Amino acid sequence: MLRPLEEPVKSGIKVLCADGRTRHAYPRIASFLADYPEQYNITGVKYGWCPRCEIDPDDLPGFNRMPR
Repeated sequence: MLRPLEEPVKSGIKVLCADGRTRHAYPRIASFLADYPEQYNITGVKYGWCPRCEIDPDDLPGFNRMPR
């Protein structure tokens, strides 16, 4: 699966940037691991809110707010 990236990682690729210039880039694969409080803090979402449902967190039984 990652084999197609072997050569570009070593020698780089030309990438057309938003400003119209072509730049030499070296692709990398990275991951970020964080617990829930870190994830919502980094992404800027509201703590305890589900992006899929419309239920207010106060209406969820047994839901505890994170201490400040």
